[in-house]
Amino acid sequence: MSLNGLLDTSLQFILFGGKGGVGKTTMAAATAVELAKTHKVLIFTTDPAPSLGDSFGQAIGSDPTTIAGMPNLYAMEIDARKVLKEFKEEYGGEILDILQQGTYLADEETEELFQLDVPGLDEVMSLKKVIDFMQNSDYQIYLVDTAPTGHTLRLLTLPELLDQWIKFLATLRWKYHTVVRHFAREERIEKADEFLLEMKRTVKKVQALLQNAEKTEFVVVTIAEKMAVSETGDLLRGLERMHISSRHIIVNNVFPREEADFARQRRAFQERYVQAIKQEFRPRSITEVILQPTEIQGIDKLQTLGMQLFTESKEEV
Repeated sequence: MSLNGLLDTSLQFILFGGKGGVGKTTMAAATAVELAKTHKVLIFTTDPAPSLGDSFGQAIGSDPTTIAGMPNLYAMEIDARKVLKEFKEEYGGEILDILQQGTYLADEETEELFQLDVPGLDEVMSLKKVIDFMQNSDYQIYLVDTAPTGHTLRLLTLPELLDQWIKFLATLRWKYHTVVRHFAREERIEKADEFLLEMKRTVKKVQALLQNAEKTEFVVVTIAEKMAVSETGDLLRGLERMHISSRHIIVNNVFPREEADFARQRRAFQERYVQAIKQEFRPRSITEVILQPTEIQGIDKLQTLGMQLFTESKEEV
């Protein structure tokens, strides 16, 4: 099997996720290299410990960076904390107004409350940044190298949590709306209303994108080991609950079929988990990637891997 399903011309948003250390970044980078042959591609990472630059063998910044030798391929590392800081600087006044007008807390108490981190707000703002790119740039495909499984599942459920947070602020806002009009300037009231509406639109855009099977695909990367297979099941069940399409699984670091005793024994050990993946997660497309003797870094090696990932074969990649 291969990743040829990702060549569907309607796909715009492809996420790669799985257990830590299974090769998500490498698979995402190789896929980006292959897709960039025919599309303008932007790949970015939401991982707090990004390694995208290591895969491409060059520095990657917080703005789209052209990958050397690949004029159609761009990469960026999103600093979620920086994005949240920018968000607070832009909308801090409106949030404080709502808290101060809608509660009995003193001003200094609302400021302390504002400084507390809303769990996951930084990550949602990262997704908002991506959606802003999708609406205001001419990239054709966007790839996401996500953080390990638990972090990713939390990220994908955040739009719903943020929606509840917005509803809470809106309740405060409208509960005291009439009273506030007597004491606040009209433009501050309008800015607070605009902020709530904009945040509501952002959540809806994120949810609509993630749940659009024609535009979005989540590629799960795993290895042939018990813990990884178990975590893969958790991830896939989470994606199903959130109605996020996931039709491809990559099984990385599979030992080749060789005569050497160690390789043969290791392959036999892995085979039961490979078969378990194929049985438990059918009818998804399963792509096996053979363990490489060296690290896959740099465009040349990524191009070789990318071609293999998209080549139909009865043998393992």
